[in-house]
Amino acid sequence: MTRTFSLAAALVLVGATLVGCDGPSAPSGACTRSSECHAGAICIDGHCMAPRDAGAMDGAIGDGGPRPDEVVSIRVEPATATLSSVDGASVSQTFTLIGVQRDGMEHPLTGATWNLDTIRVGTIDARGVFTADGSAGGASVVTATIMLASAPATATANVIVDVRRTILGAGAPTDVSAHFGGAGVADPTAIAVLYPLEGAMMPANVYPPTIQWAPVGAAGDFFRVTVRRPHATIVAYLVADAAFGHGWPADVAAWHVIANSDPDSDVSITVDRFETSTSRMIAGAAARTMHLARGNLFGSVYYEHRSGNASILRIHAETAVRETLIPSPPPLTSGSRCIGCHALTRDGRYVFAETTELDGVYDLTTDLTTDPPAPRGTPFPTAGAWYVASFDPDGTYFVAGSHVSAGLGIFDAATGAAATATGLPSAGTGYPSWSPDGMHIAYAGDVVTAPAGHPEPGDPIGGNLYVIDRMSATGLDFATPRMVHDGASLSSLPEGGTNDTHATWSPDGLMIAFQHGVGTFTHVVRNPGALYMLGLDGALHRLDHANGMTGADGYWPTFAPYVTSEAGGRSYYWMAFYTRRDYGNAILGTLGTQVRQLWVIAIDTRPTAGADPSLVPYWLPGQDIRTSNFSAFWAPEACRATAADCTTSSECCSGRCAMDASGASHCVMPPECHHAGEMCGGDGDCCPPSRCHGNVCSAGGPS
Repeated sequence: MTRTFSLAAALVLVGATLVGCDGPSAPSGACTRSSECHAGAICIDGHCMAPRDAGAMDGAIGDGGPRPDEVVSIRVEPATATLSSVDGASVSQTFTLIGVQRDGMEHPLTGATWNLDTIRVGTIDARGVFTADGSAGGASVVTATIMLASAPATATANVIVDVRRTILGAGAPTDVSAHFGGAGVADPTAIAVLYPLEGAMMPANVYPPTIQWAPVGAAGDFFRVTVRRPHATIVAYLVADAAFGHGWPADVAAWHVIANSDPDSDVSITVDRFETSTSRMIAGAAARTMHLARGNLFGSVYYEHRSGNASILRIHAETAVRETLIPSPPPLTSGSRCIGCHALTRDGRYVFAETTELDGVYDLTTDLTTDPPAPRGTPFPTAGAWYVASFDPDGTYFVAGSHVSAGLGIFDAATGAAATATGLPSAGTGYPSWSPDGMHIAYAGDVVTAPAGHPEPGDPIGGNLYVIDRMSATGLDFATPRMVHDGASLSSLPEGGTNDTHATWSPDGLMIAFQHGVGTFTHVVRNPGALYMLGLDGALHRLDHANGMTGADGYWPTFAPYVTSEAGGRSYYWMAFYTRRDYGNAILGTLGTQVRQLWVIAIDTRPTAGADPSLVPYWLPGQDIRTSNFSAFWAPEACRATAADCTTSSECCSGRCAMDASGASHCVMPPECHHAGEMCGGDGDCCPPSRCHGNVCSAGGPS
């Protein structure tokens, strides 16, 4: 039967309480949870009770009421853990899931599922052991999930990983850090960083910058370069000697720690100096700040290089390795070896190259080191007209034109034979660019060339931007050309002039970037130039960050084939261009030389009217600072798409070449899907939801 129960009766039954004890309360003592009671007692109605007496409580136990030992809430201990990894040391923390019973008792729970909201900073196993390998710093939320009363329950904690790497340069003593204690003194010779530029934006995965400052100090001085994000710090100690360049080519492995940490935080750079002659530590000037994008840029940049004869070089974006694309081009009648103007297919496999006497299309997956290399199909005479080209989306055709003022022609990319096309302009054009969807060609029209007596006679000094529309996707018939920008409309701006040239389409086909200024070229006269971006809606955007401090030092833009996704729903185009602006100092950089160098700039894909959509650019690592570099084309790695013919697996984007039943070999899908950032020859090669874009698996595919 049901028994009634009162607190007074319980006090009589239990007996006298313990008084003046610092430990758990005895039965009948005051309590708020069972953990405050002696072993075997539980907290009921604010008083400790022996289980036998608590059992007399009406409906509490035995009559279907709530059980005191039922787990009603959970938490993770510790609630916050901060770990420090020094010089790549692995660190760990065990998290425990605690169950809190109805009666207030607590005990560890097993069987939980453990997760992190980001695996950037570490991993967590089934036992709740978090491990960081020191490759990235930052914060992550730890989540434990367990079933309670047939429903999942979760609890969270925070883990913070601070990473620090120290690098000793050649000749630096092991105790060099002792010279940099304290805040340091202010001094007129405090170091101000020259490169990277203030506010520069670069992808996290590309080759790291060479940090540079103006020469200061004397031989034997010590320098401390500090690169920092909120939870990652790299410190390099350098010693000035006779060959000291007053710069530090950032250590690749250490830079990757910075790049992988705190992805949406700025990177700060400071340089302090210990002056050995006075034993003073001179604190650096204000920190230089730069940004690293979340998105990655893959592939290589192909560009024209002038040091004597022209040649085409290739720089790999992630390694900065530089190589000559065609070491032994076909000789000219003069005997010289010169190959310059070029264009790449969108998949990076084929290149158009001209030698001023003979043009050809070359397969970049074949050996091009022979003398001379064999072109694809039959080379065809340049005949004074076909200097520059642009491929259609799949590389079937290319449109060719003059870098002066001839007409346009379309050619079969496999054979070099002229294709039958109608509606193309026959004169007054230059620098054609085929749109990514294959339905439009942008070019410079109404080209005006310099007269005799001009410093650049015969070179273009005026022109407008035109687009000609393809009438169908299956034919090569084009509609009447339409002018999309009047070059004279910008003549009052800092660069002056009436010349629009060097059109390039954004990878989504929504924008056209172009160069405007007094002339097309800068190799004879340093004509001022500026870069602009024109939307299909007619909105014009001046790319001031590309144009340099003078507002008139940006030339020959070409978009990279990638659109990167960034924090806050933003996305960026990336564009290569050349400029004569100073890069770094006069030892490791180009300060004062005004040599043409390639830079890369991020551009907001959704520009705001009246605002510059471009960000501060970065210098393309891997260039020769002593040579003139220009005409950059960014393309994916040269490889063969899935289903293409092959002879070895190394030729295939998928990494696998296999023979079919007929004995023919083709590139086939890999045995295991490839993850984001790995090579691919089609969407089927990538692990969902990644898609193949520019021969690289990208999370979410192209924007």
